[in-house]
Amino acid sequence: LLYHTQTTTTPTDLYAMQLAVSLRGPLDGDRLHKAVRTVVARHPNLAAYFTDAYGEPVQAIPADPAAPWTYVDCAASESFSQVDRDATIEQICAEERIAVCDLRRPPAFRTLLIREAVDQHRFVLTNHHIVLDGWSLPVLAGEIFASYYGQRLPAPASFRRFVTWLAERDLDSARRAWQDALSGLDAPTLVGSPGAQRPGPRATTTVDVSEDITGAVTRLARTCHTTVNTVLQAAWAQVLTWLTGHHDVVFGTAVSGRPSDLAGAESMVGLFINTVPVRATIAPTSTVADLLEQLQVAHVNTLEHQHLALSEIHRATGHDQLFDTLFVCENYPMRIGALYGNGLEITDISGRESTHYPLVMVAQPGTRLHLRVEFDTAVFTAARIDKVIARFTRLLSAMSADAGDA
Repeated sequence: LLYHTQTTTTPTDLYAMQLAVSLRGPLDGDRLHKAVRTVVARHPNLAAYFTDAYGEPVQAIPADPAAPWTYVDCAASESFSQVDRDATIEQICAEERIAVCDLRRPPAFRTLLIREAVDQHRFVLTNHHIVLDGWSLPVLAGEIFASYYGQRLPAPASFRRFVTWLAERDLDSARRAWQDALSGLDAPTLVGSPGAQRPGPRATTTVDVSEDITGAVTRLARTCHTTVNTVLQAAWAQVLTWLTGHHDVVFGTAVSGRPSDLAGAESMVGLFINTVPVRATIAPTSTVADLLEQLQVAHVNTLEHQHLALSEIHRATGHDQLFDTLFVCENYPMRIGALYGNGLEITDISGRESTHYPLVMVAQPGTRLHLRVEFDTAVFTAARIDKVIARFTRLLSAMSADAGDA
């Protein structure tokens, strides 16, 4: 993440994350700002800065952490049309994303409150991925609103404990595990140009899979004693064979990085997430059950080693690059609804982030599986992405049918 910011010569929002929470009801902006200050003090790593003054990149934590707070009143002028208001809000949010990506000007976490109308606000948390992961955002937002309402917060789970845990890992064992997992791989799985340094403009397409297919995927996972995530990964692997013509494919997946043996890991705030390879070898005789078992076994064999940095995995396996696509199953614990029964409620939640990969599929479980595909428009057209989504959906249906589930 630090490398990508250092090699970018123009302002960008690459690896910026933004969570926008729409609020309805009476809101005290000053009290919310105070709640933000309280929570940032609990998690000083949010205000980290990065320096190479010690011979290697170091993350430094300030003694007096603070995060920029901006208040914008878009409801003050009655001459503002809704179109103008929306454009202004989008511009302000874009500026926040670019601001957190300049790691030479810390901090990489910012807060913004926009008054859109009477008793209607948008509370925006923006950060560079280097200080915060997606799971942390709803944890952080929950603490902010609890503090806003005067609730007593429990002692924070220290991010330092995770850093200590990470430093104690057996790196040699992790390297051997990934060497075994990727042994015999002839070539990386790439959908873009090999060695491409600068991503093109990004675009996003979303679709909701039907309830029938969503239900069939869940039943298939249960029947094969695996997870919905593994079923979705199996379908994605087959999409990659179609895109590349290769039958030994690798793609990246985001793992939470929160160790089950570290007390309080689920409520810690910081960067835990890691991107690791997933490999699938698909032969003409492979059945759905075969592919799911292969993925499940590989997952179990590398589960204890998901902390190893992707750059280390590259070095251990002798590959400069393994993949340029990501598949992510995303399920963050934040819900729409009333906040503590005090007249203020969350009416909408939206998120935005970007990566340097030319193709990313994000799946969000629910009654209807929600798919979000982010892509590089210099590599894919919107029509091509529609075909990718259509094939992925057909594969989910066919896999369930082949396994006797539909």
